[in-house]
Amino acid sequence: MIPIRSTIKTEIVPYVNYALLAANLAVFAYTLSLTGGTLEMFYQTHGIVPSKITALEAYGFLGRTAKYFSSMFIHENWLHLAGNLVFLYIFGNAIEDLLGHARYLLFYLVCGLVAVFIHVALNSHSAIPVIGASGAVSGVLGAYMLFFPRSRILTLLIVLVFVYFVRIRAYLFIIFWFSVQFLTGIGYIGDAGTEGLWAHMSGFACGAIAGGGFLYTRGWRSKKYKSGYGPGWYGQND
Repeated sequence: MIPIRSTIKTEIVPYVNYALLAANLAVFAYTLSLTGGTLEMFYQTHGIVPSKITALEAYGFLGRTAKYFSSMFIHENWLHLAGNLVFLYIFGNAIEDLLGHARYLLFYLVCGLVAVFIHVALNSHSAIPVIGASGAVSGVLGAYMLFFPRSRILTLLIVLVFVYFVRIRAYLFIIFWFSVQFLTGIGYIGDAGTEGLWAHMSGFACGAIAGGGFLYTRGWRSKKYKSGYGPGWYGQND
């Protein structure tokens, strides 16, 4: 299932989400100019290598901190990039509209950091660089599940050679996505790849938990949301 668009109408221009999309694209465009050992060195330098991070003497405090952030903007290939950015574009705009620009940026980064922390904890001896926005994007999905579960997602559904466009409730779409992550991730503890499926799941959980806290601090948007701004668990949007 490939999401095409959401039914949620935003009231503000999601500048932060657009900036995040552009930053990921810019970094990926830069990596296209790198080849062989140079590209691998870039992953090693700006990605998170769990075995080096847990060996505290490998980096200084500032070096470790910088890698946690830089790793969120690096992608391995077009498929990795497109998967993250499509989800970020479709689901992130509504979350930024609800939380506001500054809170959304902080929320996004917190989810990404939590996802990387969990990944490193579960794969402390791995020498494979952790890269990608997957943990942060998963956090956006977790918040969307909390705020807009009854909205509909226009979805491209491919069954064998047949192609369908269907409108699926957001909570059903996200539950399907989460189930795939969980069933696939069971076999990944101690055998991590760059995508880090357990990081996806921890990012999702962080988004669902932290999203409520960020919305609570939003004041008037919180009240507006509860009075019918978004479908959420408070209303219906067909």
